[in-house]
Parts: sequence; C-alpha cells; structure tokens
Amino acid sequence: RATAPWGEGPLYHHIGLYAYRRAALERFVALKPSPLERRERLEQLRALEAGMRIDAEIVESLPLGVDTPDDLERARQILLSN
Repeated sequence: RATAPWGEGPLYHHIGLYAYRRAALERFVALKPSPLERRERLEQLRALEAGMRIDAEIVESLPLGVDTPDDLERARQILLSN
C-alpha cells in the first residue's frame, strides 16, 4: 500500500459498510480487479475506476464494528433491544 497522508489536519476512522443494488453488484463482480486495486488491496478502487459511485458519510460517533463472533453477538443484542 502507498503511504497514507499524515501530519496536521483532521483524522478519520474508517468503518466500511457495503450495500449494493442487484445490478451494481452484478456489474462489480463481472469486473476484473484493476492494477490499482491489486496494488493497494482495496476492492473499492475497482468500482471507482469503472465509474461506479461510492458514497461516504462523516458521523460524530464511532459506530460498532462487527469483525468477530463476539462483535456479532453484541450487535444482535443491540438490535434486539431496540
């Protein structure tokens, strides 16, 4: 991966949430990984280089990440309580 920008300025924590319309997902999986995607190991670059739209939002609180079975169980409990 290329070195990320650093220094003064705002810093952001990235949480990826992927949602596709069926046609967009079918298009995405039909694309071959681009050289940039392979170099950076970021599949989002394949979509961007193919002209597909990616949206991003800045939020004030850090959302719950779901990366482990324990995280998944915690998320399920939160969803059930709401």
